[in-house]
Amino acid sequence: MSVTTHMLRFVGSFLIGIALISIGIDHFVNPDWYVPIVPSLLGVPEFWVLFSGVVEIVVGLGLLFPKTRTYASLCGAWLLVFLYIANANMWINNIPLDGITYSTPWHVARLVIQIILILLLCWIGEITPFKGKEKLYHQLEIFEGRITSMGFSSGHRFVIGQWNDTPFGSFNDIMWVTPNQKRILVCGDEKIASYISSMYTFEEVAIQPVSIDENPNGLQIKTNSIEISLEWSKGFTIPFRRSLFFIKNVESWFAKIFFKTKTYGITNNHRKEWYMINHLSNVIQCEGYMNNETLGTLSNIDETCGFGFSDPPRKPSSVLVKTHIL
Repeated sequence: MSVTTHMLRFVGSFLIGIALISIGIDHFVNPDWYVPIVPSLLGVPEFWVLFSGVVEIVVGLGLLFPKTRTYASLCGAWLLVFLYIANANMWINNIPLDGITYSTPWHVARLVIQIILILLLCWIGEITPFKGKEKLYHQLEIFEGRITSMGFSSGHRFVIGQWNDTPFGSFNDIMWVTPNQKRILVCGDEKIASYISSMYTFEEVAIQPVSIDENPNGLQIKTNSIEISLEWSKGFTIPFRRSLFFIKNVESWFAKIFFKTKTYGITNNHRKEWYMINHLSNVIQCEGYMNNETLGTLSNIDETCGFGFSDPPRKPSSVLVKTHIL
């Protein structure tokens, strides 16, 4: 680790630690300020205000000391997830705070800040996928590449895999659902197709070349019968590595709520799979043809695809991803 990175982690942990301690103390000094946003379902809001104050103080203290920083960072990330329940309650039920009712943009900004803080805590604590689990690392099969998904007004839906670094080398594949819900895997290699179809559900497997040309703004995909060209937005990068534990237990909930998808699950052949998303872009323009006939206009994926434990995001998107399979 460079001296600069070490110093940035130290400064970040110190600032967040002091902030959490201060906020925790404020839970005892001004408990009435926090009581209104505690969900009524929990009951006894005064208890939860004081309890969360204690946890904030403990986590804040843990962030101040190098020996406890990793554990405190993980606990802090979880703490921020659970504390957001109060913020979500405030948003959903339009609860005023200090007599002020905040608008939707304020709540969205608050959510974004919460996510940034969670990711920052993971970075501060150096919570990486394999920290202390080197044996697990060697058992994992890791696939790194891009997944692009979109629907068309004709009813056809596609999930396109462009894999650059895998145990099989680089390859491309297409998971395709027809309007009558027939699931088809298109792949250029029989061995890879067998591997994929053992984990996901298809009614048909087509062994044929899948050509993908990437440019800075999009892709061009060609098979024997399908041609798709698309462009994506600039999108945003998630610059922090996350633990598989975090992806399964925290990130997967965010993915389910905001993107209607999952980042962890069990495959058809009972293997565990984690999706670590590193960059997300929206597909903003797309043209598709099948046997030289148009597939229609770009559309959301409103119907389930049913390949496996996770469906693609509802909105057409393209993500850089690192998939871990155990």
